[in-house]
Amino acid sequence: MTEPASRPAEPLHIVQALAALSIGGSELVAVELAEYARAQGHRVSVVAGGGPLAQRVGDCGAQLLDWPVGRKRFSTLAYIGRFRRWLEHERPDVVHVHSRLPAWICYLAINKLPRDQRPVLVTSVHGYYSVSPYSAIMTRGDRVIAVSEPVRGYTLRHYPQLDAKKLDTVHGGVSLESFAYGYAPSSSWLEAAYLEFPQLRGRRLLCLPGRLSRYKGHSDFLQLVARVRDEYPDVHGLVVGEGRSGSRLARQLHAQASALGIADHITFTGGRTDMAEWMALSELVFSLCSDPPEAFGRTVPEALHLGTPVIGWNHGGVSEVLAEMLPSGAVAPGDHAALLRKTLDFLQAPPVVPRSTAFGLQQSMEATMAVYRRALEARRSSTRTRC
Repeated sequence: MTEPASRPAEPLHIVQALAALSIGGSELVAVELAEYARAQGHRVSVVAGGGPLAQRVGDCGAQLLDWPVGRKRFSTLAYIGRFRRWLEHERPDVVHVHSRLPAWICYLAINKLPRDQRPVLVTSVHGYYSVSPYSAIMTRGDRVIAVSEPVRGYTLRHYPQLDAKKLDTVHGGVSLESFAYGYAPSSSWLEAAYLEFPQLRGRRLLCLPGRLSRYKGHSDFLQLVARVRDEYPDVHGLVVGEGRSGSRLARQLHAQASALGIADHITFTGGRTDMAEWMALSELVFSLCSDPPEAFGRTVPEALHLGTPVIGWNHGGVSEVLAEMLPSGAVAPGDHAALLRKTLDFLQAPPVVPRSTAFGLQQSMEATMAVYRRALEARRSSTRTRC
């Protein structure tokens, strides 16, 4: 995390609200915002169910309210009253929500407060949500953040009642320190990795990062590895991401690998927090989300900031990142023949990824803080007008 240049004149109390502190794009954004705001001298509270990222919340000095506000069960509605009472006592300035059910909990709790006691509500649209009254809650913030221009367009197209002037585009950010250009894993990390996965030693690794999900493109990736192996027998597919043990999708992917004859050319690492090491160790990283596409796809700029080439379907947020950082890595969505050709070309002559400061964490955090300030100023102006 980049240290702030100076302390702000007006410390705020900022709440980050999300379903759970698991490892994922929206979850990492919320935790990074908590860390950044604490480093800036603000007070921060996080409302979320527990998970692997809870340690980071505590380490940065934020308060964690370990409330499972993302559980889809009737009892979760009890948190509306609980959160309202907490708001009355703590009087935060900003509540920033990152997923739909927590957004409903926060929205209903805030609206039960007297108008002059309400914090501003900021919502982040992290994906191409199904169009419904349930999803519409993400457009009801005092200000709304879209994580990419394609998501912004999707949101305005399907929710025309949203004032476009209230909708800001703030891309996700990558720590240029944690994903430093030219970074290489330490010898101790390599020793541990090869001890756990000896089949990786001496292989050319193709990496697909991301949790096991049907839309993340794992099936396409397995087919690609099978085809590439015919030309390069030393390639090995690396699937880095969490998935429920014994889940139906996990069983199907293992069965597919066996049917393709590549069971010994694929490794599923499970969920990892050392993503920089895995992507730096890989020769190529892929982003193959199909429908919906990635809203932003943070693993793409992470890999590119490391200097690892990325090949991805040219749609959604990934199209924005590749256009800026490595245009040659873009492939028309669903064109598997072109995907294979691009992969073989990159293996034969790896492109040099240029150094870049695009999609940096600092600029993303500063842009989000500016959204908070605009929301607060609009609230104050409205209050002065009513008075």
